[in-house]
Amino acid sequence: MKRVSILCLLAATLLLSCNSGGNNHSNTADDSTASLVVPLVSTPYFYTQLKGQLNGQDIILQLLKTAPQLYRGSYCFDSTGSPIGLWGSLDSGLVKLYEENSGEEERVFSGHLTDDGHFKGVWHGDGTSHHFELHTDLKNALPLTVYYASDSARLLPAHPQSPVGIVSNSIVWPVAGTDTVLATLLQQNITGSSRFHDPQQYLKKEIDSFIMSYQLSARDADSTELNDATQAMSWNWSTDNYMRVIWNTWPMLVLEKYNYDFTGGAHGNWGATYISIDRSKKKVITPDDLFKPGYKEVLSGLLDKAYREKYQIPEDEPLGQNLLVKSISPNNNLIVTGKGVAFSYVPYEIGPYALGQVTLFIPAAQLKSILK
Repeated sequence: MKRVSILCLLAATLLLSCNSGGNNHSNTADDSTASLVVPLVSTPYFYTQLKGQLNGQDIILQLLKTAPQLYRGSYCFDSTGSPIGLWGSLDSGLVKLYEENSGEEERVFSGHLTDDGHFKGVWHGDGTSHHFELHTDLKNALPLTVYYASDSARLLPAHPQSPVGIVSNSIVWPVAGTDTVLATLLQQNITGSSRFHDPQQYLKKEIDSFIMSYQLSARDADSTELNDATQAMSWNWSTDNYMRVIWNTWPMLVLEKYNYDFTGGAHGNWGATYISIDRSKKKVITPDDLFKPGYKEVLSGLLDKAYREKYQIPEDEPLGQNLLVKSISPNNNLIVTGKGVAFSYVPYEIGPYALGQVTLFIPAAQLKSILK
């Protein structure tokens, strides 16, 4: 039997932005999630998908409440499909979601959430403002729940000036009724193991592991340096892990796993990895699944171009002056949306720490020659 080309996936996902939703019992799409509404005020932690318009353009916003008073997510214009990260909190009764990498001027959604699944307010940025009203629309999306846990411990419980270690972890999880094979795939990629089927158990294991490691490190602590406030600060360890939904329209689901660790030193280490799942095939997609042999050279040129455009680097300026590499090669940290693909690079992977994480989006139209 002739193998179905991955181009069928991209033709549906990249070029047509797919208009049908997942089915827990088959590999086809239906509208079973269309009427779902998540209460956005009374639910302690949640995930939902919102749709509406911003400045006359259709947008899709993925919103999660991942910790008390903390919101994270992403949004994209339907015309481009390029994700823009969001983070925020509750401020004087308003939910404020700030765009990541928005340059010198802040760009922010500021508004009210409602239990009937609406987010209404004003977007500010670029010297202007626009009213918005977004509504829940989970049609063709995979419902997910959010779990959160945190803890802290004193390094030396008996020491009056003991440093403190803090850990927090937030994950998404498939809801009851999700196709068994798909749920198992999600759980394995969320936890990194096939052992965990209970999200609370997994969170407890992660929290306990940090606390134990931190308290064991007390063996190396010099009690005299704890009397110096500057030196003691290096023992205030912290770990923050959370997940975001980047894309959720049949057949693709894209999840982000973020990790920040500070265990002393000049700064913490952080980065985000992405999982692009084809729900119809119940498979994690890699570049080798999408592109023809020899694709890396073509993609490298497209990634170089995308970097120059995003960071306004002139054509005659070598990339090596700003990066740790002369040219950007594709990696496996892949985001597949309805209008293109993005490759993401953690700090130090291609650039200095101060540059942060670099995510480069390539529109589908530029990929036609190398798609399988």
